[in-house]
Amino acid sequence: MHGKILRYSLATGVGVITNQSKKIFELRKESWHDTRYLPTPGMFVEFRCNNGGYIVDAKASEYQGFPPDSLIKEIDFWKTESDDELRYKEQGIRDAIVQKIFKETNYFTIKEVPLSISVNKSLEKYFFQELSAINFSTEGLKPQDPNSYLIDYVELKRFLNKAIDFLVFTDKNITIDSFVDHIQLLNKLNYSYNYFMKNININPQKVFLEYFLETQLHYRAASKAETGLKERIMELNTRIKNSVNEIKSIYIKMESKAKKDSKAVLENRLKTLKERVAKSDEELKLLNQCLRNLEKCLENFRKKHKADFETKFKAFYENIITQTTHALNIYATELDDSIWKLAMESIPIRNTFFKQDIIGSYCTMTFLWLYLQKLNKNKLSPNDKKAYDSYLKYKQGYEKVFLVLTTNHRLETHLKIQIMTESKYHAVVVAKTNAEFFSQIHNLKLQGIYIDSTISMAIPPLIAEIKKTKYNANADIILIPKEKIDAIKD
Repeated sequence: MHGKILRYSLATGVGVITNQSKKIFELRKESWHDTRYLPTPGMFVEFRCNNGGYIVDAKASEYQGFPPDSLIKEIDFWKTESDDELRYKEQGIRDAIVQKIFKETNYFTIKEVPLSISVNKSLEKYFFQELSAINFSTEGLKPQDPNSYLIDYVELKRFLNKAIDFLVFTDKNITIDSFVDHIQLLNKLNYSYNYFMKNININPQKVFLEYFLETQLHYRAASKAETGLKERIMELNTRIKNSVNEIKSIYIKMESKAKKDSKAVLENRLKTLKERVAKSDEELKLLNQCLRNLEKCLENFRKKHKADFETKFKAFYENIITQTTHALNIYATELDDSIWKLAMESIPIRNTFFKQDIIGSYCTMTFLWLYLQKLNKNKLSPNDKKAYDSYLKYKQGYEKVFLVLTTNHRLETHLKIQIMTESKYHAVVVAKTNAEFFSQIHNLKLQGIYIDSTISMAIPPLIAEIKKTKYNANADIILIPKEKIDAIKD
């Protein structure tokens, strides 16, 4: 039956569906059998129940929106039990319109077949689900900060998912529901993207024949008239042929020694047949002329719109891929921002993640870095090479590096969290010895340098050395006093 999801939790895998009668059904993740979408509140669904009233199968309905010019309305959704039934009803309405156009059109005087729906509108309807996903996704979209790094979702989604999984696993106060809105949008958009990639070589000619012409109701009505004319012409030709054969037969009988009264009957029959042939011939002339005109109109219609449709289809296809990819990247970036903010506030993450030898903030790019650390850079697969190139682009264009000189692990962790909480793009490298310190200040461009005032090294020579470097002569130097270090709590 048809229904609508009222609520659903990804964390518990439990939700509620209502039907037309407002009856409530419990939805469990085991019953959700749709690889395209995750269940989400407000989604129209098609579902089945067992004898006990429990949902055993549920999926997203093909009908998720009913625009003003749609042949079917939301009320039709609720009055039908399945998408097949609703589709059949939609087809019935379309056929009725075609029949009405057919009856009201004089195909003897028609000059051209008009468009029922423009090429652009037809393409919008063809890509309705994909456009709906994009439009729904971009409605609440925040303006993108031109200085922020836009994550390539397709390239980096595995690392985005790792960041979510580790966060949810580590901090039990954070559930997957914290990210459900973004995840649902990404799933919808990703389904569209995958469809486009699988059908990248889709044939516009096939779409024109099987979809565009099918949605042109005036064209379909004219085609119906063409079929009717051909059938009527065939019927008349058969009638003429049969009549001619009978006329020949009558002449043979009349030449024989037929009785006088019988001959009169044959002559009357002959007159009737000749009138029938003459009348059929006259009708045939009109119908053949009409058929030639109608065939020409239909051919002109196809020629007129075929090239335009194919050109616009290709442009539309490329544009919608671009829009889908851009929306994916923006929402992936927004999701990454949310992950970073929650993680930087998480005590469990502070107590585990940042006590490791990690230089980046808790975000997708750091999980990419952790992955790349394990690989031989000279033997990267094509996918890993792309990921590595993405990381280099990020590092060179967006990452801001800070240096901490300390052997105090508590201070190291505290400064890492403090600096990385200020920005997702902040990275922290730690030097514990003179050699490490001198190597970093001479090889890295640093945004700031934090020095532990309690270290055993002489600090003035270190600062003097910083001032001599090529990259960091003007870098901010922050000396952490002993009192502040002592005040840091675990």
